[in-house]
Amino acid sequence: MKFRLRFPLRKWRFLGTPLFLAVLSVIAVVISLYPWDGQADDDDTKRLDRTLIKVLRDAGFTGKVESTLETRLGGPIDPQLANLGRLLFFDRTVGLHSDNSCAGCHSPANGFGDTQSIAIGVQSNLVVGPNRTGPRNQRRAPMVVNTAFFPNLMWNGRFSAPSGDPFDNSLGFLFPPPEGAIKFSPNDPDVEYLLVAQAHIPSTELVEMAGFNGTKGTIGPRFDQFDDGKGGVVPPPDGSGFRNEPIRQEVLKRLNGNMHYRQLFGALFPSVAAGGAIDFAMFGQAIAEFEFALVRADAPIDQFARGRLTAMSSSEKRGALIFFGKGKCVSCHAVSGTSNEMFSDFKMHVVGVPQIAPAFGVDKGNVIFDGPGENEDFGLEQLTGNAADRYKFRSSPLRNVALQPAFFHNGAFTRLEDAIAHHLDVFHSARTYNAARAGVDFDLRQRLGPIEPVLARVDPLLQTPIPLTVHEFEDLVHFVRDSLLDDGANARELCPQIPPVLPSGLPSLHFQRCVGPDR
Repeated sequence: MKFRLRFPLRKWRFLGTPLFLAVLSVIAVVISLYPWDGQADDDDTKRLDRTLIKVLRDAGFTGKVESTLETRLGGPIDPQLANLGRLLFFDRTVGLHSDNSCAGCHSPANGFGDTQSIAIGVQSNLVVGPNRTGPRNQRRAPMVVNTAFFPNLMWNGRFSAPSGDPFDNSLGFLFPPPEGAIKFSPNDPDVEYLLVAQAHIPSTELVEMAGFNGTKGTIGPRFDQFDDGKGGVVPPPDGSGFRNEPIRQEVLKRLNGNMHYRQLFGALFPSVAAGGAIDFAMFGQAIAEFEFALVRADAPIDQFARGRLTAMSSSEKRGALIFFGKGKCVSCHAVSGTSNEMFSDFKMHVVGVPQIAPAFGVDKGNVIFDGPGENEDFGLEQLTGNAADRYKFRSSPLRNVALQPAFFHNGAFTRLEDAIAHHLDVFHSARTYNAARAGVDFDLRQRLGPIEPVLARVDPLLQTPIPLTVHEFEDLVHFVRDSLLDDGANARELCPQIPPVLPSGLPSLHFQRCVGPDR
């Protein structure tokens, strides 16, 4: 059966009348004055692009920081030296008791950052990921990716370049006690960059890689740790009163006694090839070279700033304007000057983060917390001794922040949306905080420190709530999550950095969330 649509023509004779033609002309004029959605959208996009281009230019953001690395290093990365650093980074032999490596707290699945809200260093179950167990430290381990550009390191900024430039050692590098027992003098040819100096440290830290043996009362109230009861031998303090150098010597003895490492170092350092000893300057140079190779700072925001306007979605662009404008985020997450476009001013602020304090003791926590209840982290005050610095921590660099499983110095929030919302209304967020609802691990829900003393010191920049509409908030999240993420920083790209075999002969740690065979 066929169906036909019939239009009786006599009913449409008016189409040829002058009145209809006049109406048609009016409609045409209206259309010309008010373009259809496609054209309107295009105009809106152009206006949005022009606005954001100006905002970025005014902020001093170029999107070119990654391309400056070789110039600042004085040449390209040495792949052979970087590979040696990679092996050292993953090898448990550089941990005094072989129970942790640098990668134990810096997983390639998380931008070489922590898998935990609060780090688990020594005495772990040799797992790197959500199922890692062991005694907690004090803070979350930050990402290694892009640290090459950081003018200071650690949550209290205690490792720093006084010049303000991590590639400039004309003023030396500042490492206060206990790490300051080793000096990094100005213009030291063996310690040219801040990362080289920093690489001297993790192997010596009792909570990170060195382990414990009755240290309480030997270092000082800020750095005392407990005897783990497992009988591990830690070298006694040297004449300086610190254990750093004795621990370094133990690690070096191990490296110098390993034929494979001697061959690897000998291929790079003529003195070792001639029979000389591997020293810690060489160790630091290798680790730093690997970390230089982990620069991943070519995100959509960078590509947009360089002219590829389609690199960001409209939502991300609107979110960027909130970040630089109404949200006032750029006030602390700076993008020019000594920030090296890392989205941090690298200064210390009180941002009202709820205090989480793991219980101290055998198989519990490795650090005695501050305050009368031993449930507070005094932050910068631990370094300066100045009560005015209490609860201050360094602004987090935001590049690749979406790769983190938790946020702030203690991982008090496990969802990026919650971390951003906290900044918009600090007092409400802190006073209504629920650790279980925030998603932190069960053992971190047991002890919260007092919040009102923290809120009494909140940075003036955060004392007034910033109201955003639902759509504005969504746009801001899209910007921070997506526009600051380099495609090369994800697990698919970084997990292959895990060496299949290590020179020590020790098996690698087990890395959850990494592709490939059982690691």
